Amino acid sequence: MSLPIDELSIAQGDTQAERRSDELKLEPVRGAVLVVEDDPSSRELLVEMLTQWGYEPLPVGSAEEAEFAVRNKRMDAAIVDVFLPGRSGATLMSRLRERFPQAVLIGVSAMSDAAMARKCKGLGADLFIGKPVMPDTLAKALQSKHTRWH
Repeated sequence: MSLPIDELSIAQGDTQAERRSDELKLEPVRGAVLVVEDDPSSRELLVEMLTQWGYEPLPVGSAEEAEFAVRNKRMDAAIVDVFLPGRSGATLMSRLRERFPQAVLIGVSAMSDAAMARKCKGLGADLFIGKPVMPDTLAKALQSKHTRWH
């Protein structure tokens, strides 16, 4: 037995409406996050995570590129590899702190010890995360607020 046209379209319409409403449920962008990582695969992984979480990633591979990328753009947070070719990530962090005093700055490095964490915080970073960067640690760090360490 077939359904009359009206009942069929209502039944199909419900599913289509649900599907449409799911497709339209886009999260608002949480903010622009500068990603400064010289390793392309690590940078791509960070960009993928940030995009899935609703952030607008600004990926670059060096401190020089980072300064150019944010020259005329707002930045809400930055994930900066401490050891970069050319100008160091440490120098970049102090420059970013001057320019974006309310942004959350996160230093990352494979050399993750207490001395490195103190050094990053002394340069203006809010947080330090050792590599490999764990997604839950990064998510919590991005949701933290900027706090002054000095």
